[in-house]
Amino acid sequence: MAQKYDLFFRQAASGRFVPLIIGAMVYLAALALAGSMAIGQVIETWSEDLRGTLTVQIPAGDPAAGGASAQINSALSILLETPGVDWAEPVPVDDINSLLRPWFGEAGVPDDLPLPALIEVQLLPGAELDAAKLGQHLDQAVPDAILFDNGAWLQHLVRFARSVQWVAGIVVALVGGTAIAIIVFATRAGLSVHRRTIELLHTIGAKDGYIARQFQYHSLRLGFAGGILGLAIATVTLIVLAILAEQAGAGMLPKMSLTWEHLIVLGILPVASALIATLTARAIVMRALREMP
Repeated sequence: MAQKYDLFFRQAASGRFVPLIIGAMVYLAALALAGSMAIGQVIETWSEDLRGTLTVQIPAGDPAAGGASAQINSALSILLETPGVDWAEPVPVDDINSLLRPWFGEAGVPDDLPLPALIEVQLLPGAELDAAKLGQHLDQAVPDAILFDNGAWLQHLVRFARSVQWVAGIVVALVGGTAIAIIVFATRAGLSVHRRTIELLHTIGAKDGYIARQFQYHSLRLGFAGGILGLAIATVTLIVLAILAEQAGAGMLPKMSLTWEHLIVLGILPVASALIATLTARAIVMRALREMP
């Protein structure tokens, strides 16, 4: 970063406002990327857990008649006899209560709440099963039984999540384009301010590459400083959001987390902003110098 300047960039206004604007751009890009990668992580986790699974809901039975035990056994018999089904097991009541507990708070799930029974079904790898036909068969044997095809539900969820990721990608692209436009404006303003000094340097034999490097190193400093600033604020924001989500949505919201690979990608943002600023400044300066007499 240490570079001797023949042009007095430290007196330019760009040294004050460009890092702030680039910092804001990197901040937005970091949040968009973090959200996109966290959503991708959730999709991957849910895909592993729900691929090839079904869920059967059995209505709550009369406790005096033994609850829904008879209906569960009937449904299990049908499921285990269905080609393509690997295994089927009732979901323990404690597991159902743990899923509902966040919605009831400290009071917990009321004992007299009529909860439907759930059966978890795992299909054989590569098995193709007509969920609609199986659902009709179950409804005939166990009235009001509902079959949920987790794979079909997951497809809709993945489609929505991918759309969100595309939007995040568009945001990052727009942020990058805006950052380039800012560097172009600042570089052209610097060329205009230092035009006489540049002409003097040309007169004493300075090459275009030497002059361009002056602007390159200056833009490198601005881009890297802005990138570090934006990433630092984005990191604080993500930590605060993670804490609030953990406190407010424990058990109700999908757990979103970033892997080390994701953190490395976010850490590259300041380097990327500095590289974009450097290359943009060089391209603008070299073009302008070629047009000078």
